[in-house]
Amino acid sequence: ASSSGALQIYGLWPIPVAGTSNRKHLSLRHKRRTVLPLASLSSSSPSYSPNTSTKLYVSGLSFRTTEESLRNAFQNFGQLVEVNLVMDRIANRPRGFAFLRYATEEESQKAIEGMHGKFLDGRVIFVEVAKPRSELRQTPKQNPRRY
Repeated sequence: ASSSGALQIYGLWPIPVAGTSNRKHLSLRHKRRTVLPLASLSSSSPSYSPNTSTKLYVSGLSFRTTEESLRNAFQNFGQLVEVNLVMDRIANRPRGFAFLRYATEEESQKAIEGMHGKFLDGRVIFVEVAKPRSELRQTPKQNPRRY
């Protein structure tokens, strides 16, 4: 932790090497990121809750989907605080999924009920509560392939 009261995370992040598309050719660059102020990790703070369901994961998106069309489709269910359409930097197009954050859990639940399984830009999309990265990494590998 630093004197500013923020939690520092150190790690290696894969950076694509120009001109290669094979994942074996990723270089690793050391980066430092400030993640969360330590004060926001206290249980008395209503703004941060690890089990909050205001953040949604939207998958099955078309490569033609824009941040604006995503915002227009989901703004009917409540106040959108954040829209993050994940982009492929090399191909310069969406990767087919996005993260949305609503102001309240009720609004995010209405968005799940209203948009899950519906069409957006010609594709059926899937909307669910986003899982924390730590939860995704803890899933044990079952039935490893043996050749």
